[in-house]
Amino acid sequence: MKKILISLATIATLTSTLSADFLRVEAGLGAWAQTNVGFIDVNDADINTDGRDTSNEKELTTNYLWAYVKHPIPIVPNVRFEYSKVESEGHGEGTFQGVPLDGSKTLPTTLEMTQIEVIPYYNVLDNTFWVTLDLGIAVKMIDYKATGRVQDSFGVFGQEIYNESDSFIAPLPYLRARGQLPFMDIGVEAIVKYGSMDGNTFSDMSIKADYTFDFIPLIQPGLEVGYRQMIMDAESEDGDTVIDLDFSGLFFGLMVRF
Repeated sequence: MKKILISLATIATLTSTLSADFLRVEAGLGAWAQTNVGFIDVNDADINTDGRDTSNEKELTTNYLWAYVKHPIPIVPNVRFEYSKVESEGHGEGTFQGVPLDGSKTLPTTLEMTQIEVIPYYNVLDNTFWVTLDLGIAVKMIDYKATGRVQDSFGVFGQEIYNESDSFIAPLPYLRARGQLPFMDIGVEAIVKYGSMDGNTFSDMSIKADYTFDFIPLIQPGLEVGYRQMIMDAESEDGDTVIDLDFSGLFFGLMVRF
């Protein structure tokens, strides 16, 4: 009988805890006005290419979204999901697929890079004295494609002579630090993802401020504004391709907490 009472008490306590904080969900989406600075070098004798794709450093706006799920089971990590896309317009210099670029021919280029991230993490601090600290691993799944179509001096486009694409996974240590102003609905947050291996470096850092409208009991909408910088400095295993890119700019979005 005593064991039964203890078991019932334990279940009651656990049920109370789970109902109090069984699941917390937060999500956001917005626009990132990012400017790309950098280049992609391609030196591949197999395709008769020895050239550089340089960014025009033009601001382009892309969309992003994120969401995280938090639960009360200590041993199981929480999960955060992110999606973002960066784009760039540039120009080629050198020789691409045997076509030398000179005064009569130019090579306008485009670059698209899509990222999907799965981030398992643990709460080191969970709004303890208004401070939250998360540690985990950001698994970035990246697809990128760079293309170029030759253009003559009259502005007429010809054949596509530049087409570089690849997919890869980059696991990066993840840190999220957040401070909530006491008794207010304003928060400040920083996210750092950084990794370096074999001379290849990838970093993705952002800082933001947000405001939550606390007038709805169960669903709390909010606004966020911040700055994000993503740097990629990498070289392919065969050394044919070198990437040195920096995407930086302001972002603004909507968010919701459940």
